[in-house]
Amino acid sequence: MMSASTTGTYIPPDVSTVKSLNMIAKIISLIFGIILIIMGLIELIFLVGIVPLIFGIIDIVIYFQIKEIDSLIDQQRYNDAKNKTFIWMIIGILLAGVIVGILLLIAYIKYDDIIRAVQQSYVQQGPAPPQLPVQ
Repeated sequence: MMSASTTGTYIPPDVSTVKSLNMIAKIISLIFGIILIIMGLIELIFLVGIVPLIFGIIDIVIYFQIKEIDSLIDQQRYNDAKNKTFIWMIIGILLAGVIVGILLLIAYIKYDDIIRAVQQSYVQQGPAPPQLPVQ
C-alpha cells in the first residue's frame, strides 16, 4: 500500500482523496462565488445586494486558499495544510455554504490518516541518509 513519488518519499493513498475533495470544494466555491457576485451586482442596483456580494467574494477567496492548500500538499507539508484547511473549513461552513464547509471537513479528517501513515513510514524506513555534495 505504500507509494513513492519521484523523489522516493512516501505519499499516503489518502492524499489523492484529500486532493479530490479539495478539487470538488474549489469548483463549488468558484461556482457559488460567481453566482453570488453576479446576484449581488444585480441586486446592488436596489441597494440590497451587498450581502450576496460579500458571500461571493468569500467563496472566491476560499477557491484561491484551497489552491494554496493543494500546493502545501504537493510539498508534503501535511500539518500546515491541515491547519489551513481548518481555518477555511470554519469560514466555509459559516459564510460560504455548508457544502464547501462539509467537503473541507471531510478533507480535514483525512489529514489524520495521512500524517499517521507518513509517521509510520518514517519510523519503518528511518530517516534518509545524508547526501554527499557532488564536487
